[in-house]
Amino acid sequence: MRLATIVGAALAALVLGATAPGCLWDREEPLSGRICAIPNTGVVAHCVDASEGPASAWNKAEADGELPIFMWAWWSGRVTPEELIANEAELGAWFDTIDRVVSYVRDERKHAESLRATLHGELGKLLRLIRDSQEEALQAEPIHAADNFNEAMTGKASAEREPLAAAIVADKLAMAAVQAVLDRARDEGAPLQSRYAGAAARFAAYRATEAAETAAYAALSAQASRSMIDELDGVEQAVLAAAREASRAPSELAAEVMRLSAELQALAVSFDEAIAPHKEVLATHGSVVPDMTSGALRSLSAMLGYVQRRVARSDATATALLGGIALRRQALRALQMDEGAREASARSRIRRASEVFSEGARARAAALSAAPPMSEKVGLPLLAERCGELLALVQMRPLCEAASSSWREAGCAALRGRFDAAEAELRTGLPQTIAAGLAALRERGMGAAELDAAQARLDAGDVKGAAIAYDAAVRGAEGT
Repeated sequence: MRLATIVGAALAALVLGATAPGCLWDREEPLSGRICAIPNTGVVAHCVDASEGPASAWNKAEADGELPIFMWAWWSGRVTPEELIANEAELGAWFDTIDRVVSYVRDERKHAESLRATLHGELGKLLRLIRDSQEEALQAEPIHAADNFNEAMTGKASAEREPLAAAIVADKLAMAAVQAVLDRARDEGAPLQSRYAGAAARFAAYRATEAAETAAYAALSAQASRSMIDELDGVEQAVLAAAREASRAPSELAAEVMRLSAELQALAVSFDEAIAPHKEVLATHGSVVPDMTSGALRSLSAMLGYVQRRVARSDATATALLGGIALRRQALRALQMDEGAREASARSRIRRASEVFSEGARARAAALSAAPPMSEKVGLPLLAERCGELLALVQMRPLCEAASSSWREAGCAALRGRFDAAEAELRTGLPQTIAAGLAALRERGMGAAELDAAQARLDAGDVKGAAIAYDAAVRGAEGT
């Protein structure tokens, strides 16, 4: 309605007098005429010299509003309507400009709605209004120019009607093809949607049993702690049964979730392949390709993750309970022995523990006796592992301060002479070695940020953190 008002006002000015001061035409306008365009939501027409071509007017209108774009053509401002009708050359020039406008919208922009708006909108109105404005003159003195005008206008309408109809039909066919793809995808996805709803309901029911499952394990743990040796077998079987049941239902649910995920992914791939040829049509109409599966796939992935984590927790709980039952069984059997047998069992366990501790102590002492490994290219020691061994040794010192009758005595005897040296190395030797290594790396042009981070840890007394950062810098210089 706004556009009709604007064009009507312009035509009224034209009819009243094209040469009057302040009216539509300017006597300084070029002979080529003008091409005008206005967007669907615009209020101001954008007109350019016809020699600039319809693209210039279209671009200005498109930047000012939304599609469709209404386009039309004015004849030269130096020619009155009477001269235009009477002059076949001027009339032909105007029609040529109209042809350029219509061809641009139809062939280059390929926008059916804008073509329809151009042919049946202001351009048609302009032709009819000019014809009506000359009706009185034509009745007074019929001229061939009027016949030429009517024939040209009729021919042009006939010539453009078929391409417009073809464009509309092609547009409808394209959208029908898109709708067919969507309908087929919905038909194929309907069974999967039903199965997804069933899987979601089963998952909700399974998740609601978590508290009961935890309480059942807690009850079995309490029962095992009170059971005598002849009752432990029954408790053990109950734990195994609980673990099997805790794994059975989620295993079936997980299998269904994985099958459903695979089928949804296959559907998504099939839909993407089917809709790919129609994405340009959807974009032309401001539509986006619908996402039919990603939400369900994310939900199924979350379900599967929960099931797997819960089964892992259940298995770990059952394993810990079975281990505790085994230890209780051993303890109860030991209580049933006579005093001599218990003492012999205790001596055997102490002897075995002493041997294990002694073996570990000798291995630790041997590791500390060896020099730290060296980097191959820059020739600097790697110190993080040695720092960890030194810290572990220093932390063992209180264990070896017990009486010589302790079961750890054999191992502690191999370590006592190393405690002071380890503390001294941690306090002074290792920090000096790290500082020297950082200085060497700076001389080699190593990045200052990494070296500064290691130095900051060293200054703060964090020898272990400094050793780790220093080793990372050395490996960086090595390119590993």
